[in-house]
Amino acid sequence: MLNDLELTGRTRTHVVQVDDLRCALHRDVLEPFLALRAAAAQEGVDLKVFSAFRDFSAQLSIWNRKFSGQRLLFARDGGVLDHASLSVDALLEAILNWSALPGASRHHWGSDIDVFDAAAISPDYRVQLLPEEFAQDGPFARLNHWLEEHAARFGFF
Repeated sequence: MLNDLELTGRTRTHVVQVDDLRCALHRDVLEPFLALRAAAAQEGVDLKVFSAFRDFSAQLSIWNRKFSGQRLLFARDGGVLDHASLSVDALLEAILNWSALPGASRHHWGSDIDVFDAAAISPDYRVQLLPEEFAQDGPFARLNHWLEEHAARFGFF
């Protein structure tokens, strides 16, 4: 059970830093994730962490950069939105399509993990985690299929 500080990303007492993965994960998620990653590797999927635990300050930074126009905004379908043309309400809705409010992100828990398949892309590819990347003709289609088939076996969905 997470306490209030852990739930809102204001402490790291519930996560373990994993240097070789370059992220922090909830202490109870680490072993299942490593097992998931090993199973994926056996099938040629190089499961890499794009984002895992994120504290309140990191989530606030993402939110503020999106609100100020310093970071791209995407529609639900992955299309780029024109920041300058959005009303404040539309801007807030657009940010909430992809980013939780600071203090309300599941990334604060250390159990929400954004992943990609490094074997499916070139080293200079810029991962965006958009729906098109996981679609049937996207670079991560194989990963998407593999996760749909195997993630639950390791306690993930």
